[in-house]
Amino acid sequence: MTGPQQPSPTDRSDADDIEQHACSKCDAQPGSPCRSRGGAVASAYHTRRFTMVPRLKKALRVPTPADRGPGRPWRPGTPPPAPIDPDLPSADIRIGYARCSTLGQELDSQLDALSKHGIPRDKIFSEKISTRVRVRPSFEEALRPRGRSRPTPRTAGSSSPCTR
Repeated sequence: MTGPQQPSPTDRSDADDIEQHACSKCDAQPGSPCRSRGGAVASAYHTRRFTMVPRLKKALRVPTPADRGPGRPWRPGTPPPAPIDPDLPSADIRIGYARCSTLGQELDSQLDALSKHGIPRDKIFSEKISTRVRVRPSFEEALRPRGRSRPTPRTAGSSSPCTR
């Protein structure tokens, strides 16, 4: 029986190299991210720990990667959560909404921005309609539930959900 495979030197991340060492500040063992005083995964590795890696010795700060769960409660031996398959019905439904007020304005920049955020064109609802109009058909269509969960529409240029 063989042990867990070590990533090749070219596949190794800063986090992999840092986590080879124990942390003297938070007592994190090798293979585990640093922890905050409250016990959660720290947002960045402690300086004493990352300076043990020669190429990071002069770095001022090394953030903990998102896959290590910064800010979440730390549990020993808990692997990082597996990515959610986007084809599963329980996965987030990503849709977008683009609107401009007059016929002379163009939606192209908003549509491009939504596409850059990974929203497919067939999931982007758009319309040219004034903000004074109370009924916006495309907006209502975007808010209509699909599947088992209610979608969270995103507007171009924003990372926060739309509000009614």
